[in-house]
Amino acid sequence: MFINICIDIGNHIVTLNNKEKPETFTDIIKILTKLEIISDELGSQLTKMVRFRNLLGHFYLEIDNEIIYNILQNNLKDFISFKEAILRKFKEDLLRGLDKENST
Repeated sequence: MFINICIDIGNHIVTLNNKEKPETFTDIIKILTKLEIISDELGSQLTKMVRFRNLLGHFYLEIDNEIIYNILQNNLKDFISFKEAILRKFKEDLLRGLDKENST
C-alpha cells in the first residue's frame, strides 16, 4: 500500500530531523505537518489513510470493495503531493548542505 511507503519515508525524516519520537503512525504524519514538511491539508488526508490502513488490517473481511475503489480513484493525488513535499524537503536539505560546505 502507498500509505506504508509514506509512513516509512516519513519515519526516516522524522528520525533525522526531530527529537520527538513518534509512538504511532499517525504521530509520524502529525510531526511531518508540525515541521511544515507537508501541509495541514495533506497531513489530514494522510492521517485518514493511516487510520483506514489500520482498519483494513483488523477488519479486512468486512471492508466494502467499493470503498477501496473510491479511495484509489479519489486519493492518489495525495500520494503525489506527498512525493512532491518529500522531494522539496530533500532538495532544501541538499542545498543547505552545499551552502554550508561552500562557506567553510
